[in-house]
Amino acid sequence: MKNIKHFIWDFDGTLADSYPNLIRYMQQSLADFGKTADPVEILEKMMETVGHAIRWYDALYDLPQLSERFDYYHELGRNDPVCAFENVTEVLSRIQQMGAYNYIYTNRGETVDGMLDQMGLRSYFREIVKAGDPEFEFKPSPRSILYLMQKYGGTPDNTVMIGDRKCDLESGYLAGCKTIHLQTPSVLQYPPCNWRITNYQEMLDKLQ
Repeated sequence: MKNIKHFIWDFDGTLADSYPNLIRYMQQSLADFGKTADPVEILEKMMETVGHAIRWYDALYDLPQLSERFDYYHELGRNDPVCAFENVTEVLSRIQQMGAYNYIYTNRGETVDGMLDQMGLRSYFREIVKAGDPEFEFKPSPRSILYLMQKYGGTPDNTVMIGDRKCDLESGYLAGCKTIHLQTPSVLQYPPCNWRITNYQEMLDKLQ
């Protein structure tokens, strides 16, 4: 891992422990229609993508307005507190000390900027590619990774995609770069990857 020069990060569930908020928005949305769902089940669906979770509960309960309701609560909670995972700041700082670079590739839109400011992380990132940007395509598309590699001189051997979900890693596979999987304890998955970690102390150790 010490030979990597370009670290491309997913945001939700990878840098930011934001799933508790997203699960709450889904529970509030379902409650408006008189429905409930187990939080672990919601997380399991969101680990595919948030859109997949919305479509799944829409189909299960016949709720064509669920997406609109979820967007309402998501927007309402855009300033809700969110925390970075433990040791994330130390890892980002270590990467910079190595002379390497951090980037973000997220399916989230403009709300990512405020959340990075809230966590004090914005200065660690060379570029952020998010929904709505010209070079953005939803994961698992490799387009945004290929864009960052081409712009900054990344190669398959010196670039890594870091994420907690299969779609994050698939975007890395399709771009031909290396991958790091951050495992979520409550929803264990084992997609192929170059490195698998359960916390950022493990990643920090690999960067020493």
